[in-house]
Amino acid sequence: MGIILLRAIHNSIDMTDKDYIFWYKRNIGWILIAFFCAVPVIFWLSMHTISDSFYNMSQTFLSIGKLVGLVGFILYSINMVLTLRQHWLENIFNGLNRVYIAHHITGGIALAFLVFHPLLIALQYVELEIATSIKHAASALLPQSINFEDTFPFVQEAVAYNSGIIAFIGMVVLLMITFYAKLPYNFWLFTHRFLGVAFLFAGVHVVFIDSDVSGSLFLTVYMLFWISVGVFAFIYKTILGNILIRRSPYKVSSVGVLPGNTVGIHLTPMNKPIDFKPGQFIFIRFLWSTDSGIEREIHPFSVASEPAGNGFVLYIKALGDFTNSLKKLQVGTIAEVEGAFGKFSYTNFQDSSQIWIAGGIGITPFLSMARSIDKHCPQVDLFYSAQNRDELLDQATLANYLPAHYPNFKYHPYVSSETNAFLSARYIADNIEDILHKEIFICGPPAMMKAMRSQLKGLGVKNSKIHTEEFSMS
Repeated sequence: MGIILLRAIHNSIDMTDKDYIFWYKRNIGWILIAFFCAVPVIFWLSMHTISDSFYNMSQTFLSIGKLVGLVGFILYSINMVLTLRQHWLENIFNGLNRVYIAHHITGGIALAFLVFHPLLIALQYVELEIATSIKHAASALLPQSINFEDTFPFVQEAVAYNSGIIAFIGMVVLLMITFYAKLPYNFWLFTHRFLGVAFLFAGVHVVFIDSDVSGSLFLTVYMLFWISVGVFAFIYKTILGNILIRRSPYKVSSVGVLPGNTVGIHLTPMNKPIDFKPGQFIFIRFLWSTDSGIEREIHPFSVASEPAGNGFVLYIKALGDFTNSLKKLQVGTIAEVEGAFGKFSYTNFQDSSQIWIAGGIGITPFLSMARSIDKHCPQVDLFYSAQNRDELLDQATLANYLPAHYPNFKYHPYVSSETNAFLSARYIADNIEDILHKEIFICGPPAMMKAMRSQLKGLGVKNSKIHTEEFSMS
C-alpha cells in the first residue's frame, strides 16, 4: 500500500521499487509526525466556517494563533518522546542518529509555534483603537491574578491561563539554552530536564483553559492522549530513567594510547553480554572515575570488535574534553553500557557487493564489520583515509589477515599527507569496477561524509545506495 501511494505521488519521477522503499523508510517517521499534527488542524477547520474564522485581520490572527498552539503542543509532546533511546523509534526513523535529528528539528518548530501562539492571539486586538489594542494585547501576555474567593470556573481559567504563561516562559528559556548557549554538558543536561516541567504546565493550560479543545470531545481526548504521551516520556526518561532504562555492567580490562590522539579500550561483561550487530554503537558512562578527571557522562561510541568476541573494543579519538580525558581511564573501572543501536551494518545488504569508505576514526564500525565477514561474503572494498600513515589503525588485521583469509575483501589505504589531496569519489571509482551498482557505506568527519555523498551522486550513484553513520558526541 505504501509503495502504491508513493508511486501515485511521484508518478512523474523515474524511481524503482527499491528507491520508493528507501524513501519510505527514511521518511516514515516524518510522515507520522505530519499526520499527528494535521489531525487537530483538520478537525478544527471542520468545526469552523472558513469565512467566519478568517473574515478579517483580527479573526485571522486569532484563528492562526489557535492552530499553531495545537500543532506546537503536539510537536512538544513528540519532542519529549524522541528523547527516548528506543529501538522502535530507531526502526521508524531508520537510525537513532535520525531520531535525534528529528528531536532537534521538532524542538525548534515547537518553539517557534508556541512563541507565535500567544503573540498571534494578542494581535487579534490590532484593529482596535491603538491605546485599547495595546492594553488588551498586554493583558493577553501577562499573568492574571487569582482570587480564590471567585467561583470555580474563574479560578480554573486563571490557573490555566497562568500555567500557559509559565510554560511559555520556561520553554522559551530552556530551548534557547538548548539551541544557542555553550554550557558544560552536565549543566546543559540538567537544564534540559526542566523541559518536562514546562510541558506539565503546558498540559494544564491545554486541558483547563476555555478554548476549542474544551468545547470538543474529540479534541479533548486527542490532546489528553498527547499530554499522557509526553508525561510518560518525561517520567520514563528523566525521573525513573536510572530504574527503567536497561544498562549492563562492564569492566575495563585494558587501556592503550594509540597514534593519532586515540585511545583503545577493551570492556568485558560482568553479567550477560549485550548482543549487537557489526557496525553498531553503544552508549557508555564510566562510574567512580571523577577523581581521574573523567566525568560521569553518557556518550555514544562505535564498537570495533566483532559480536562473537569477548566484550567490546572501542577506539576513541580525543575530540573534546570528555574524550581527551579517557586517556586517564584505569583498568578495573566499571562502566554502564546501553545499547546497541544503529542501522549502519553490512548485514542489511549481505547479498550485495559493497564499498566501505572510512575517514580517520570513522574506521571503527568497519573494523567490527570486517572482523565479522565470512568466506561467502560478496565483494567488499575498504577505502581507509587518514592524514598520516601511522594513524591507520589495526593494519595487521586490515592489510594482512583479512585479505589473506577472505579473497573477496580488498583493502585500499589512503594517506592524504602523501598524496596532498583528500580521498575522492573519483579516486574510488577509478580503483574498482561498477561503482553504480554497489552498496556504499561512509563513516568519518561530517564534512568528509557530506562531500563524499555529493561526489558520489555526481558520478551517478543513487542516494539510496549511500549509507552513512552520522552519530557523534565528543
